[in-house]
Amino acid sequence: MFLYSDEASISVAPVLTRTYAPKGQRPSITISTEISARLYMASAISPQGDLFYLIRNTPFDSSTIIEYLEYLRTTSGRKLLIVWDGASIHHSEQIKKWLTKQPKDDFFLAKQPHYSPELNADEQVWSHLKSYKLKNMCNHDVKELKPRIEHAINHMRLNRELIIAFFQHPELGYY
Repeated sequence: MFLYSDEASISVAPVLTRTYAPKGQRPSITISTEISARLYMASAISPQGDLFYLIRNTPFDSSTIIEYLEYLRTTSGRKLLIVWDGASIHHSEQIKKWLTKQPKDDFFLAKQPHYSPELNADEQVWSHLKSYKLKNMCNHDVKELKPRIEHAINHMRLNRELIIAFFQHPELGYY
């Protein structure tokens, strides 16, 4: 199975786009000012419209990337070709050692060129999630944020046409 994959974090502070208030009154949105309060996510999408994801309370490291890869293999039930960025956790010694212990050809991990998010269709997941599904949404803490993310991303997961459309983005180098 061919997948684009990426990690991102989502802060409790919302992406503000536009809001309204009664005439003559300044709009006000009450949010947490703790910008370090965030959740960490990894997702993967296929050209057929599949969407897989994990949400964590702490940043990803080599150990949790291994858990994520095992999750992808178990959930998809197939051998995987994963295209992702060149983050150091993706090609650490721990990952390399783990890969040598896996059944032959279960994983092929392709690294993208440095600083080329436009080549990864999974970047569209984050763009859509943050700028559309979660925009203007105020969260007091990560406990309030997590179910909102899960609801939004599960809604995206049901819309296979949306995921397929991410591969049609005009700046994406997918053919």
